[in-house]
Amino acid sequence: MKGFDLSSFLRKDILFIQSRKGFRFGTDSFLLADFAKLNRGESAIDLGTGCGVIPVLLIKKYPDVRFIGIDVVEENVEISNRNARINGVEGRFRAELLNVRNVKGRFEPESFNVVITNPPFIEVDRGKVNVESEKAVAKHEILAKLEDFIGAASYLLRFRGRFYMVCHVSRFIDTVILLRKFRIEPKTLQFIHPRRDERASLFLIEGRKGGGKGIEVLFPLVLYENGEYTQELKRRYETFFNR
Repeated sequence: MKGFDLSSFLRKDILFIQSRKGFRFGTDSFLLADFAKLNRGESAIDLGTGCGVIPVLLIKKYPDVRFIGIDVVEENVEISNRNARINGVEGRFRAELLNVRNVKGRFEPESFNVVITNPPFIEVDRGKVNVESEKAVAKHEILAKLEDFIGAASYLLRFRGRFYMVCHVSRFIDTVILLRKFRIEPKTLQFIHPRRDERASLFLIEGRKGGGKGIEVLFPLVLYENGEYTQELKRRYETFFNR
């Protein structure tokens, strides 16, 4: 497959196609999949699905759930649907070409139990825009803003439905403000540190639509130590399907 890689992830029987120049999933995608919790029979949607890694992993972990992924990049949608077929989950996951700004024209309100997203976080007037267009869309608010993602999540979630997101720590305050604006109450929070002596770079947050006040702040997660994954991160990779 010219211009693409095919590699296994977590298990030998789970394979993903990725573009060599476009979107490529990383540790943040895994952390979000690991953070999300689903129940039997639930329906979920991944806003900005990339290559579909999060829905595929969660369907493999929770066999009775159903997923839709939307993405604004046509190549990502094609790759996601190919990854669904490769992993035998095409009956429970499909990707569609759609901007989060347009979910009201495609889905009925309160259609999903769970919304998951790894949204673009760099505001268009801040930072250097990546010259690779797919990568730029994944990181920069070019075609949709953080507010659009959270607003779409609120529209799509059923009452008491759950919202899971990973984002750069620079947008933490914006995230909390927007969640409250759209009636999603923050319930669980974890900060991610590259190393023990470095400041947090990412955060994971769970919200509940229509939830009451009160949040649990988990212990920070450190990713690297002495040039390797920490024991905690290794444990998460090794036990993902058993928790």
